[in-house]
Amino acid sequence: MPESAQNIQPDGKPFDNSIADALPDFNDPVFVLDLSGRIINADGSLSEMITSESLKGHGTDVHDQLSPDASYAFADDVTLKSMIEESFRNGKVVSCKIFKNNEATVNTIYPVRSFGGDITHFLLALTSHDRGKQARRDPGRNTLTALNKLYDAIPASILVIDSQMRLIGWNRFSREKINGRPDEKMSGINPFERVHPDDLLELVNRKFPNVLNNDVEETAEFRMFHKDGPPYKWATLRAKKAFIDGEACVIAVVTEITELKQAEEKQEILEEQLRQFQKMELIGQLAGGIAHDFNNALAAIIGNAELVLNKLGQSASFVDNIKDIHYIANQSAKLTRQLLAFARKQVVIPQIIDIKESITESLPLHHRLIGENIQFEWNPCNKDVTVLIDPTQLDQILSNLFINARDAITGNGKIMIDCDLVHFNKADCTCNRSALSPGEYVRLSIGDTGSGIDTKVLPHIYEPFFTTKEVGKGTGLGLSTVYGIVMQNNGHIECHTEPGKGTRFDMYLPRHRESKQETESEGQSPVFLNANHTILVVEDEPFILKLIRDILESHGFTVLTARDAEECISICQTCETSIELLITDIVLPTINGVQLGMRLLKENPSLKLLFMSAYSPEHISQDKELMEGVDFIQKPFGINDFMTAINRVMSST
Repeated sequence: MPESAQNIQPDGKPFDNSIADALPDFNDPVFVLDLSGRIINADGSLSEMITSESLKGHGTDVHDQLSPDASYAFADDVTLKSMIEESFRNGKVVSCKIFKNNEATVNTIYPVRSFGGDITHFLLALTSHDRGKQARRDPGRNTLTALNKLYDAIPASILVIDSQMRLIGWNRFSREKINGRPDEKMSGINPFERVHPDDLLELVNRKFPNVLNNDVEETAEFRMFHKDGPPYKWATLRAKKAFIDGEACVIAVVTEITELKQAEEKQEILEEQLRQFQKMELIGQLAGGIAHDFNNALAAIIGNAELVLNKLGQSASFVDNIKDIHYIANQSAKLTRQLLAFARKQVVIPQIIDIKESITESLPLHHRLIGENIQFEWNPCNKDVTVLIDPTQLDQILSNLFINARDAITGNGKIMIDCDLVHFNKADCTCNRSALSPGEYVRLSIGDTGSGIDTKVLPHIYEPFFTTKEVGKGTGLGLSTVYGIVMQNNGHIECHTEPGKGTRFDMYLPRHRESKQETESEGQSPVFLNANHTILVVEDEPFILKLIRDILESHGFTVLTARDAEECISICQTCETSIELLITDIVLPTINGVQLGMRLLKENPSLKLLFMSAYSPEHISQDKELMEGVDFIQKPFGINDFMTAINRVMSST
């Protein structure tokens, strides 16, 4: 340390500068002890006393670290403890002469106080007998040197700044870690030159004058650079006024807190992601509610349009208008399915779909979402690529990957989509494809001409809430959703990317052998061998209830209707005719449809059940696992789909 820095005492009083100026280098050992007498630091001149092995043991008993060849005599445990207790009790310096090989060593304990006046540490200085005499003649010199060694051992920057903002004192940490300058170039510099411009005015115009002029202790957080310049690092400052040679100065302790600030920033990002997720959940609930009501309206439009078309001849002048209404209503139903998928209120109902047909139909809708600056390049194959998957899940895969591709493209770009049929044998289903079974798979590939994914980020892309997008521009759920859907459908996903050259996701879904056309042909014309059955319909929407009654009665069924569960139970108790099928909406005012069906099934085990809903709440699966085509049908539905579902339920054993 420079001489000007050697003016600080624990009690805040200045030393006589003439003593500091005359002080030679202090080469005797100095230990920093805690209140129990254990070493927490030592100066660098202890090589003859402390073995290299024991240097690793700061915090252990001092005797465990002493070399047997040390020339200094060290007080034993009992004596050292007694000296510490006396110094702590009286707050004074305590010395004791210890002999070794007829040579005397003075062991001196100095209490070290905090700014509040409490004793927090002790300094133990060992001096030869001759040096001990000198120390007794000039005790301030020994104390000053020991304290300076303590300041040099502190892992924080200690600064003494005069009223002109010039540096007049510093410790080793400030010199070596912060400034990186020799002592002769430290004196007189302005320490605030290292502060970030955005934080400088607060420190210079308010904090520093407040300490100096009003004797107020100040704290601050700011950014500063170390040694030769940026990047800036975060630091915290604690400053207090002191007098050096009668001049008012500011003593500041500066500690780096960059890691703490980074942790706080990360925490803020996580909290923002949580808020964004909660906001998306609320939006999802709203979307689900809207879709539920919209689906009920569409069910009535589609059903009544089909009833009218069945009653009208093809020559009627307004048949084409009715067909347009029917088509538009079905297209609107697809939009509501996407809303329900977004809200996660959609029952997962796998269907046999043709990948080529589904993508071709959905691309116009996705193109409006992506924007005009990005073009789709769709390369369908000429093979049969049918899979068993919920159509809304396929929409989720496409939407999430298209949006990610859009965000990765700057300016104009291209999204490439292609599909093909591949075969994996046993040798292919190893390593990263170990979850796959040998067989035929439909490969769906979606690539882009965007920025690509950094190799450090790549292992984390499927983790929930992980995102490289700016706060507010991504929830980190897109790729995790895609991954979950592919895995749920017994598939596999691979990512191929290179920074600056784009990204491609290859998804492999098991090929379904039964063609979509065969399935549709089976369900186009349901035939009932005996339509003389009694069906009870429970629906709280009157226009849906009337529509279903009209459809069933037009097919020869006897139909009973109820607006809620209580009315349904009353009909079952008083009806003299055997009720063979219960068709009920899941969402009812008091008891939900599944609970109602289970209750009636106990009283009538032969009763068949068909559930329907414009959207399915998540808690439904806790009561009964619903299967499409067996006991559940999604609103809105066409007449053929509805009658096919009834035929399957009535034919089941």
